Amino acid sequence: MKRKATRLIHPVQPKEPGVLPHFGAAKTPLYASSTYLFESAEAGAATFALQQGRAVEYEPAPFNYARLGHPNLVQVEGQLVALEGRERGQIGGMPDEALAFESGMAAITTSLLALVKPGSVLAYTTPIYGGTLQFLKDFLEPWSIHCYPLRQGQPTESHHPAPSPIPDILYIETPANPTNEQWSWDRLRTWVDQWTISGKRPVVMADNTYLGPCWQHPLEEGADLVLYSATKSMSGHSDLVCGACVGDASLVRRIRPLRNKLGNTASPFTAWLLSRSLETVQLRMQATQSNASIIAQRLGQHPGIQSLAYPGSGAMLSIWLNGGEDHRIAWRFLNSLRCVQQAVSLGSNESLACHPASTTHSAMDPKERKEFRITDNLIRLSVGIEDVEDLWEDLQQALEQAFAAG
Repeated sequence: MKRKATRLIHPVQPKEPGVLPHFGAAKTPLYASSTYLFESAEAGAATFALQQGRAVEYEPAPFNYARLGHPNLVQVEGQLVALEGRERGQIGGMPDEALAFESGMAAITTSLLALVKPGSVLAYTTPIYGGTLQFLKDFLEPWSIHCYPLRQGQPTESHHPAPSPIPDILYIETPANPTNEQWSWDRLRTWVDQWTISGKRPVVMADNTYLGPCWQHPLEEGADLVLYSATKSMSGHSDLVCGACVGDASLVRRIRPLRNKLGNTASPFTAWLLSRSLETVQLRMQATQSNASIIAQRLGQHPGIQSLAYPGSGAMLSIWLNGGEDHRIAWRFLNSLRCVQQAVSLGSNESLACHPASTTHSAMDPKERKEFRITDNLIRLSVGIEDVEDLWEDLQQALEQAFAAG
């Protein structure tokens, strides 16, 4: 069995007798084709019959239309399984499968829509990514899907709304975006056990964008599906938008038909770019973590920092500046940065910083923002792979500028 790093570089390739994969190309080419040929009418009929779950009498074609599948998609989804997959999922007992999407939100929304119906109950940890929260509140709830938050420090019993206290889905984001709030997997597993009645268990979904795929593996912690904005650390180059879902094959096979119908399958170019990036994801994430741990230690001792949250691994820092909850200090800090750049993404080779209260989480109710410490003095910092001393010098001078003007 090839180990993970090797499988990312050398994924399984389809072979024909006497023909090298991809006609001998060392790297999988970009298959910029919207449609694929059938060898015969019988093969075409068999291909569609197989997709519709009917018995086939002839050998189907491997592909027919790029929205439904293509060679680049097969390769990148194989790499995603190599990163995250288990040999046996806990629901169906089959090897895990993966899906690649055109964005992280496409992965989240399509997966949720495939697994809920009017009357379903969804519990979610707090805080969560602003785009996900807006989808729950603005789309799912009006369709009579009951979404309710789980808060740290509150007893489970207080989370139960009418008409049913038992969630069909538990949606987890830990560490949370943008505060690095961490939830105990032991506590979450205990709740799932309490919510399992007569063998019916909530589906556990986890957004692992912040720490994954190197520093946390939710499938090993009891999750059934793990979701990613693959735009972030998986890509790492700020040159593609992509999403991923990996996990129990029986659930993935419920999601795949909806992805095909909604038309948000990762395109050949998206899949090709992500496949390239996954070859180096472990090396890049090791480099960003090395820098982030040094920056976290130094910022924690800086007099301009009120508090700092860093989970001990990964590239993401949550920084609360001194001076009260005043956005002007935070904005002066951001506007003074020279090496670190202002942007709302994360997990890139370049270091990025943003002000969540006025950007990624600005649509939240102000009371909820305050409750979850998404305050005007919070800075979210994604540490890149630049020289750590250049980053530290930049952060120091920006802090000096932020407080000098006050």
